[in-house]
Amino acid sequence: MYNLCFMGREAFRDYSPTIFKEIKAKHDKDATGVIVVLDTREEDYVKRRYGDSVTICVLSEFMNAHWDEFTIDKLVEFERKYDASPMWKYIYTDRFLINRDYDYCVHTAAGLFAFWEYVFTTYKIDFYFDEVIATLFSYAAYLVGKKTGAHFYSLLLMRSVGMDLTHHYILNDPFEMIYDMPDNYLDKDYTPEQLQAAEKFLGEFEELHSKPAFMKFSGKVPKIKAKFLLLPFFWIRQRFFNPHTKDKGNYIYYRDYETAFDEIKYYRRYRKSRKYYNKADLSKKFVYYPLHLQPEASTIVCAQKYEKQLYFLDNLAKSVPADTLIYAKEHYSFLGSRDNSFYEALKQYPNIVLIDPWEDSFALIKNSECVATLTGTAGQEAMLLRRPVIMGGDILYENAPGVMRIQDIYGNYESAMAGWVQPNREDIIKYLAAYMSCARKGNTYVLSEARLSPENISLLATSMYDYFREIKP
Repeated sequence: MYNLCFMGREAFRDYSPTIFKEIKAKHDKDATGVIVVLDTREEDYVKRRYGDSVTICVLSEFMNAHWDEFTIDKLVEFERKYDASPMWKYIYTDRFLINRDYDYCVHTAAGLFAFWEYVFTTYKIDFYFDEVIATLFSYAAYLVGKKTGAHFYSLLLMRSVGMDLTHHYILNDPFEMIYDMPDNYLDKDYTPEQLQAAEKFLGEFEELHSKPAFMKFSGKVPKIKAKFLLLPFFWIRQRFFNPHTKDKGNYIYYRDYETAFDEIKYYRRYRKSRKYYNKADLSKKFVYYPLHLQPEASTIVCAQKYEKQLYFLDNLAKSVPADTLIYAKEHYSFLGSRDNSFYEALKQYPNIVLIDPWEDSFALIKNSECVATLTGTAGQEAMLLRRPVIMGGDILYENAPGVMRIQDIYGNYESAMAGWVQPNREDIIKYLAAYMSCARKGNTYVLSEARLSPENISLLATSMYDYFREIKP
């Protein structure tokens, strides 16, 4: 019998309980299920839909009941108890906390550790399922679970191998690594079928340069919308009549009304930002740096040292040869979300050129001297094309052929490039064979309607239960 805990935030409020019911029906009839939600609104929804089949723990109720106990002394105690030193490193991985004041951060951080300590020890949790770690809510669960025996895990779509809406892999660390990906993949033996599948994908990728299927959900030009006229009324409703935005114990939705005008703000920023964009001159020597969305787990968790991307670009700009430019291309998802002061800062660097987000990424990869990235998909794509990749963070493909993981880019670009050796195509095929062999059937993409189909839920429940038996028989 397994004691299971699932994250039940809004995007998972049907997904998690449905998977648990499937595990209980098909794999472990004695399993117990705990669903963690943020507030009473989410609690009411899960209770209406799933009744007594799960136990529900509400973060905001716990936080508000014990708020005065969450002092700086308590935070220091948790810092030591759960090997979370320095604590501020973990607080700064949370995109909701980073803009709050000191006292609120202290109370919330201490409260999150206390909450997970209560949940994991009270219900003797064996496994905790969550999204990829991108908040302290999740990071604290990971750290507390390491001490209490609650194994954190997540399911993430298979990127860049044509399987992103049909297969997933399992990770159990903060950096999106495949837990069962072998380090010695070049020395392992593969079946003819595995090698053929890897060869087939690589050949098609080299010829067609197909984008990941999940990217079809993003990349739209911000446009003026009629609903902009309604946003002031939405702000008033959220500010004065929605109790959840006033609930300090629910830190993710607390003061959520502050984002009410974001769509208008992004539209205006994008209109102004277009003057900064340039066409790429592919005849020049350049390093290609695709900008990351922010704040996202890809930077604030997986590349924390260079989370302020201007810092990475500053170091890179001072390290490339005299005849080499840096082409920094804006990400076409969520255009306008970056303040234009960032582009003004880039203008101060004569060897950095901001590239239009609609320029062809694959042309930039193929014509670059090197792709520099923190953790982005473009680095994985460049690796598949056997182009040099410099990585400034930690992500699942950091040990792939031809990828150079550099802790400090300042002054190290030229030596890294001088030591780079282009991998054999056979090495890429072996890497792909190992990578694809870790794929498990089931669509985990949050924006895909097929994710909640009975057939898909059955696949995901089986994947989870197989994982439980591997980790804790």
